[in-house]
Amino acid sequence: MRFVAKLRNGHTAFSDEWLWQENGAPIGLDVTHDEAGWCVTKSAYDDIALGARILQVDDRPIDEMASRLLAFVPGSSIREQRTRLFSKPFLFPPSFEIVMDDGSKKKIDRGKELPDGGTATTGRWLVDGERYLLTIPSFAQPHFEADAIRLLKSLDNTIHLVIDVRGNSGGNTPDKLVAALMPDRYRFWTYVTPVTNALARAQGKPPSLLAQEAEWRQPVEGAFKGPLTILIDRRTFSAAEDFVMPFKDNKRAELVGETTGGSSGQPYMRDLGDGMRLWVSTKRQMFPNVAPFEGLGIEPDTYRNWPPGADFKTSSA
Repeated sequence: MRFVAKLRNGHTAFSDEWLWQENGAPIGLDVTHDEAGWCVTKSAYDDIALGARILQVDDRPIDEMASRLLAFVPGSSIREQRTRLFSKPFLFPPSFEIVMDDGSKKKIDRGKELPDGGTATTGRWLVDGERYLLTIPSFAQPHFEADAIRLLKSLDNTIHLVIDVRGNSGGNTPDKLVAALMPDRYRFWTYVTPVTNALARAQGKPPSLLAQEAEWRQPVEGAFKGPLTILIDRRTFSAAEDFVMPFKDNKRAELVGETTGGSSGQPYMRDLGDGMRLWVSTKRQMFPNVAPFEGLGIEPDTYRNWPPGADFKTSSA
């Protein structure tokens, strides 16, 4: 795990089923690091409020504890590693105490599951007949994309559509949904990937890099033409970033929120046996204009930090 984390890539990872089975009891907290420190964004405990700041873990400053544990957390940036830290419960002891910014202390006995983050794509009116919110919590299964397209078909082109992909950690690139929202031509990533052949290997030559330039795609008939806003944050990741990027590139939508996670890339998976697996990213993606993306993410047009757990309100658009 320490070696894989040194590769500094969000799509390169090592997993051991034994580790999760024996030491993977959940923490019951999701914690994000920002300019002000470590903030609770999800909580399974009634006495730990969203927005609370954690200062210490077992009488040690949380920054000191994190600096030691992050050596085992993969990520394309220190920001991504910090965002993932509390999703790696096996790095924490079975029981520990946290101290919060109001001076209160809480003993954490691992085993509490976080509240469900959403298992379905949903839609609702923010302003009847004028502004509609489509929330897509994941692209891990085909139904997330299919349901989004189904809900989209009920809207006419006068509607201001708001799509919320905050916290969407990806899955499968939603090509059909992107096409359904694009009345203008668009493109996805430019990327490079290492290639080699038997002769080059026999001669001891290193792999060369194959570059694939982003290609323009033409709009499909019937694509939604109404105004579009997309909500993003640091947990918008992987295939969710594949979804967002074309709208940033051709300025089809206004992006509101935080800079996204900054990692995507179709990993190669190798089963090592005995419950152990290794993932290695097969490509390095860049914006169509070849600007760097990995470890940096997609910046919003309008920065906004919502309070932890806050819903999107009409006044935010």
